[in-house]
Amino acid sequence: MSDVLRNLREFRKEKEKIKLEKEEIKEEKIEKKVEKKGAEDGKEWDFLLKAEPVSEDYEDRQWISTPVAFVLYVIGQSLAIWTEFGCVFLIISLIFFTYWNTGRRRRGEMSAYSVFNQNCERLAGSMTAEHFERDMLRQRR
Repeated sequence: MSDVLRNLREFRKEKEKIKLEKEEIKEEKIEKKVEKKGAEDGKEWDFLLKAEPVSEDYEDRQWISTPVAFVLYVIGQSLAIWTEFGCVFLIISLIFFTYWNTGRRRRGEMSAYSVFNQNCERLAGSMTAEHFERDMLRQRR
């Protein structure tokens, strides 16, 4: 039995090494493309390439699966209603779910809200007050 476990561990290590090598190759290819584009076009679109690539198990990093979480919530809400704390449980759970679903950006990824980005950079194509005002007054700059 210990041989099987040892072989399984070795297999997982080899699989992880292969995965890391593939990621390094992909990163090198991306860097080469960025260097070529930067030399050709200028660097106005580099901020789109700054984000790290999404790992394969990015969506699988949940602590608990969605159906199990839903069942636990329904049980908790039922118990809270039975003890006459249904509204309190609902409000606390809404706050918890709001907090739980925030902050999933990867390092280097820009936020949709420019105030959270470095140097308050805007996303390409975002509508600003200046754009809206110019379009409403039909001014050209």
